[in-house]
Amino acid sequence: HCDGAKTFLPVQVGICAARRDPTRSSPNGGCHWIFSPFSLYVFPRDAAGSERHFSVAAATLLFLDNNGFDFNAWVRNGLGWLRPTEEEERRRGVQQRIDEVMRLKQSAAASVPASDGTGGDSTPIDIPNGVDRAVVDAARAEIRTWLASATRAPLEIPMENAFQRLLMHTVIAQEFPQVYSHSSRRGGERFLCVYKSQAEVYNEQLSALEQEMETIDVEVGVRSILDEITRGSKPLVGHNCFYDFLHLYQTFYADLPDSIHEFKAAWLQLFPQTLDTKYLAEAHELLVSLQPPATLKGLCDFMAQAASTTQGTPGGPLPVTFEVNSLPGVEYRLPFQVASAEASVAASEPRPTGGETLAVTPAAGPTAALAAATAPTTTPSASEETDSSHEAGYDALMTSVVLVHQLGQILGKKRLPWGQLDFGSLRRSSPDDMRRSLSEALPLSVNRIRLVRAQPNVVNLSGRDEADMSRHFLMSGYPPSWKKWDLMKVWSPLWVGLSYVDDTSCWVIARNEADAMALQKIYKMIEEPQFRLCTYEEHRAIQDKPGPRADTLSGQQLAP
Repeated sequence: HCDGAKTFLPVQVGICAARRDPTRSSPNGGCHWIFSPFSLYVFPRDAAGSERHFSVAAATLLFLDNNGFDFNAWVRNGLGWLRPTEEEERRRGVQQRIDEVMRLKQSAAASVPASDGTGGDSTPIDIPNGVDRAVVDAARAEIRTWLASATRAPLEIPMENAFQRLLMHTVIAQEFPQVYSHSSRRGGERFLCVYKSQAEVYNEQLSALEQEMETIDVEVGVRSILDEITRGSKPLVGHNCFYDFLHLYQTFYADLPDSIHEFKAAWLQLFPQTLDTKYLAEAHELLVSLQPPATLKGLCDFMAQAASTTQGTPGGPLPVTFEVNSLPGVEYRLPFQVASAEASVAASEPRPTGGETLAVTPAAGPTAALAAATAPTTTPSASEETDSSHEAGYDALMTSVVLVHQLGQILGKKRLPWGQLDFGSLRRSSPDDMRRSLSEALPLSVNRIRLVRAQPNVVNLSGRDEADMSRHFLMSGYPPSWKKWDLMKVWSPLWVGLSYVDDTSCWVIARNEADAMALQKIYKMIEEPQFRLCTYEEHRAIQDKPGPRADTLSGQQLAP
């Protein structure tokens, strides 16, 4: 994961801001959500002369091209960025120049008397006939006319040629000692500026440096959006997002540290509340019984359908309605299954009229943009549905929809209203405060991110990783037709985590040492089991034996 984030460059970032409408909750506990998704092309612009290099994989380029990725728009319109250290270095350099100009301005005001503007011309510099002399003569005439006028405004003479500007500075110093000159830029055009006081020169230089400082704000680029999420202490949400988070950190903040512990500490300084919808779906005790699909699109459609069929039942999910607020120039629509499910529920519900809090649930999708830039502009029929999954902004939208439905399921089963869930920053609540933060409502889910093809299969960003392999058991040889629920029933009433290896093998992870002992007892009590179970130590012992290992799997898949 770390090597990939250091080698390859994200080409697009998708973010979706999700907020509860404060005026449109319904009497039956429903909540109205407004989603604002967007995608940003990311391209390494040269900032302050620094040239960036990155690697690409030919297969990835072909895959992006086959799925409609616009490489021209990526290069032409992609936003650059500055890491915090780069931004600080740039600002420090500009500020030092500002301080120096201010010092010179103060020294000049204290030591040099103001010019009365009546100094006469000195001996003119002899310049050979040619284009340069014609330019100098024209500039001389403009300066004399300007000096004869009563204006106090500076004289600006368009002059693109750098040698001619340098020549004019020498001419002005020799022939017009009572005035001051300075080269300036307006947009893409160069000027020779002439002033009647030295203070005006310094003011012009200060103005140019202030504009340079404002340019740095623009060069921060994509990171400025992520900085707003940090400043607002809003939760950051993704789906199967550990690799995405590594890319975000490596690209926009700093080189990834050598250890996972250093990364977790640095990440929590930026985003103290993180959620992974894939981990929620597979590990939360109130969601795992739904047997949801693993893919983002499948999970989005599944959660929408589950909400529409069980809404209104005791302990069922809390009602939700959705609205997509697209930015100018693009248009996103709700996934078809979500829009259809919402329409079937909305006909029997009153119009929302109230609400309370605000949440921003960005979903990072920085590794690729695969489909069209926007979702369909008209509502499709079932046969016309367009699949925009994997387009970064659309994936962020689906992630937001999934999280809202997951929270609706959890809150419904716990008999908690939407108003009691607080999406704000981490805080210490008073005993009489009924609101619960995300960390309080989801204590075993916040800051836990699913890992793929690794053991342990989850990283805890805010605490000690669950790397105790004594709670990991290799379950192998079961029928390939067994689904997740079949595997979970074997170990009932224990609640266990599953990490698949292939169609007939998976790791079974007990929650604690007591459950690990109970799991082994259950296996011993099964008569003629249809599978084999071994501890991690037993598996490693078999792996370390010389010769063939027919009863084990590849070390690459199973190494912790």
